[in-house]
Amino acid sequence: MPPCKQPRSLFQATLTHVKELLDLSCRNIEKTYGNYDKSDCRQQVLILQEYLLSNIPSMILDELIEVETAGSHTKQDLRIPLALYMHRNMRKFSVCTWSVYPKFDFHSEFLVERLIQMHNLVVLVLYRVCTDDILEAVGTNCHRLEEINIVSKLGLVYTTNEMDKAFNALKLKFFVSDVGLFYLRNCRLLRKVTMNRILRSHSGGCMMTVAGIRALVKSLPYLQNITYDDMGLVISEQMEDVQQLQLTHLCDFHPRPTNIVAAAQLCCSLQHLCLHFPNQSTVCTAKEILESLANSSLRVPILELIHFPFCIEMARLLERKGNFLRSLQVESTDYISLRAVHLIGQTCLSLRNLQLKQPLRDVNQSSSLETYKLFHTQHIFHNLHCLHLDGWNWNLAEVLPLCLLQAKHLETLFVTDMFSQKDQDDVMANIISTNPLQELKEIHMHTRQISIATIRYLIEHCPKLTVMSVVESANITSVQVKELRYEVHQKNLDLTITLVEAEPLG
Repeated sequence: MPPCKQPRSLFQATLTHVKELLDLSCRNIEKTYGNYDKSDCRQQVLILQEYLLSNIPSMILDELIEVETAGSHTKQDLRIPLALYMHRNMRKFSVCTWSVYPKFDFHSEFLVERLIQMHNLVVLVLYRVCTDDILEAVGTNCHRLEEINIVSKLGLVYTTNEMDKAFNALKLKFFVSDVGLFYLRNCRLLRKVTMNRILRSHSGGCMMTVAGIRALVKSLPYLQNITYDDMGLVISEQMEDVQQLQLTHLCDFHPRPTNIVAAAQLCCSLQHLCLHFPNQSTVCTAKEILESLANSSLRVPILELIHFPFCIEMARLLERKGNFLRSLQVESTDYISLRAVHLIGQTCLSLRNLQLKQPLRDVNQSSSLETYKLFHTQHIFHNLHCLHLDGWNWNLAEVLPLCLLQAKHLETLFVTDMFSQKDQDDVMANIISTNPLQELKEIHMHTRQISIATIRYLIEHCPKLTVMSVVESANITSVQVKELRYEVHQKNLDLTITLVEAEPLG
C-alpha cells in the first residue's frame, strides 16, 4: 500500500500565512499610492522591505518568493511584490515563478534596476526575459553567480509592405548576442549556463555565434555545463591556447570523430555525453562515431546516443565502456532485439538508468548481433533503478523479465508500446512473483494490454508507490480509474493516478 499523505510542516504553513499578509500589503500600497511608476509607491515598498529585513532572516524572503497563494497578484502591478522580494542579500531569483501570470511583461529596465543591487546572487533564472542590457547589469554587479539561465527574450519581426503597413514577417527576434556573452565573462564563478540550445540563422534582431560561445567557455575557469547543442564544434576548433576545460556535460548534435578526440583531450572531467546524429550527414557515418568513441579515452558514466544503429560498433562500444556506465539512453534507428538488451545487461553491470527507444520496424529483421556471444548471469541489471522502454513492437514478454527479474532496487518503470498485442498481465505477474518491486515509486504503463486488476495489485503491494499513469483502453476505462482515485482519496494515500488518452493506431 502506498504511503499516506503527510500534513504540511509548520514551516510551510507559516510561510503561506506570511505570504498572504505580504500580498495584502502590496495590494494596499498600490491602492493607496498608485502603481510602481509612482515615486511614493516605490518609497513605501522600500520601507516595507527594510522592515522585513530588520526583523526576519533574509533567507525567509527567498523562500517566500516561491510560495504560491490562492488569487495572489491578480490584477496587480507585479513590479511591487517583485521589488519587495528582490532584496540586496538575495541568493536565488527565478522569473519562472512569476511567468504564470498572464499579460505580465518583465521590463528590462525594471530588472536592471533591481539586479544592480543584488551582489550576492548565486542562482539567476532569466528564462525568455534575458537581453544584452540585463546581462550587462549581471556581468557588472553579480560576480558571485554560479548558475544562470540566459534563454533569450523573444519578439516578432515586423516589416512594411508596399502600402507602408507593418506586418508579421514570420521571424523571431532574439535579444541576447555575443555582446551579452562578453559581459557574462566577468562572472568567473559560473558553473552552469543554460542558454538557447541552437543558433537560428534566420532570426531577427541580434544573435549569438559559435565564436562568442567559445570565448565565454574559455573565460570561465569553473564552467561545468553549458546547454548549447553543438559544443563539439565549439571545443574542436581554435582551442590551442586551452589545456583543460572543467566541463562535465557535453552535447553534440553534429558529432564528428574530431569532436570526440577534442573532448577526450580537453574534458577529462566529463561525466555526461550526449551525441545526436543528424538525419543526413556527408561528413561521417554513425558507425564511425561509435567506433571513435569506443577507441577514445573517455569514460563517461552517463551516455546518450540519439539516432544511432544498434550494430557491431555499438556492441564494441558497450564492451569497452560498459563498466563505466551508470546511465544509458539509446534512441535507435533500427529494431532493438532481445540480444541487444541482453548485451547491454551483460556489459553494463553497474547500470542504474536504462532508456531505450526504437521505431516501428519489422521484428523479424536480421540483426548484426546474431553472431555476438552472450552468456547468462544472475546479476544482469541487478543495479537497475530506472527502466524506460519507448517505441513500437517491443517484445515485452521477454524484454521486461530480462530487465526486471533481478532489479530489486527498481524505483521507476516507464513502458510505452501502443502496438503491442500480447497480454501483459501474465508478464507482470511472473516478474512480481520473483521480484515484488518493493522499492517502486513511479510506474507508467502506456500499453493497452494491461488490466485494472494488475494496476490494483501494484497499488496494494508496492509500499513506496506515489506516481502512476495508465492508458485508457478496453481493459482500463475512465470509470474504473475514477473509482480507483476515489478509493485512494478515501484512504488518504499519497498516490497520483493519471489516465492518458490513447493515440490512434492508424
